[in-house]
Amino acid sequence: MTGGIKLPITYPHFGSLTYVFEIILRELGRTDIMLPKKPSKKTSELGSRYSPEFVCTPFKLTLGTFIEMLNLGADELGIGGGNMYCRFGLYWPVQELILEDLGFEFKFIPIPIYDKPLGLVRSLQAESNNCTVWETIKAFRTTWIKTRYIELVDELHFKYRTLELEKNQADRLAEETHRKIVEIKGLRNLREYGKKLPELFDKTIEIDKKKEKEALKIGVCGEIYVALEPALNLDIHRKLNDLGVITKNCVSFGMLIDFGRKINPFKTLPYQKARKVAKPYIGQRCGGEAQENIGDIILYKKKRWDGLVHLYPFTCMPEIITRSIAPQVSREYELPFLSLVIDEHTAEAGYQTRLEAFVDLLNRKREKMVV
Repeated sequence: MTGGIKLPITYPHFGSLTYVFEIILRELGRTDIMLPKKPSKKTSELGSRYSPEFVCTPFKLTLGTFIEMLNLGADELGIGGGNMYCRFGLYWPVQELILEDLGFEFKFIPIPIYDKPLGLVRSLQAESNNCTVWETIKAFRTTWIKTRYIELVDELHFKYRTLELEKNQADRLAEETHRKIVEIKGLRNLREYGKKLPELFDKTIEIDKKKEKEALKIGVCGEIYVALEPALNLDIHRKLNDLGVITKNCVSFGMLIDFGRKINPFKTLPYQKARKVAKPYIGQRCGGEAQENIGDIILYKKKRWDGLVHLYPFTCMPEIITRSIAPQVSREYELPFLSLVIDEHTAEAGYQTRLEAFVDLLNRKREKMVV
């Protein structure tokens, strides 16, 4: 690998998966990375000011992030693009026009995450520090394996934060382990570390054993960006964890990039199972994560979870379909389902009240079952 001239690159903030984008850029030999700021109210206001009024909320937040980062000196903007089951793949041409009208000079780098593997590898190679095709494939492989462990840490984090006796211990450990996964070198070392993660959380964090047996379990599903970005979903996992609920993300970024598992004929991934069981209700993919969300109602009932919270951005057509069909599936499978629409005007107090009411409902349901 030889050196090359590259301009400072940034990308949208995406919850803990922000680490994934840092990982792929590092693996491709890029050292000119500008880590995106966590979105704030100002970020949302900036994006909303310059966006079409009825465009998706993630469009507004990512645009606001790009404006902030361009003002800080970024020259290249990375984002997912291409032919998708969602408008997200076409954000970048519209955002490019808006940013050019605002007088910024930059280069957009749309990564076709729904493209065929070779096309995706070629796109990544073009933005690398002169990597060969084989080096790019190895970089991408390392990234999807690290993504598995990033998502495992999230799952452990949302469990142990609910049960911890010492406040903020799970937050600190999750941050440390995420950073370790980014920095670790070599697939052997990575896999050894990944296997130890459950034991690490178990040994490091002292938990309330009684609470572990009694805690409600709620899955969080919906449009992938809203479900995974705390700045947009008002940190729903923390809110539910503080209410004594163990949570888990139903949606996974790995379903887009983990070709190691996708091409394995002997392994069926959760999103593939969800699509299959949802077919009596949604026979074809209709955009976003609509089909998977319906399937998750069925799958999480079989796992004996207590309920699902569905998050979607205002005007998201695929998730409006989910919201229309979900009540019927929820009744048939007797799994409570709360659907929440998110936009820049969502009031935190009302949002908190609805979550508390949903948790109270689940507690009463469990008490009746015990009686």
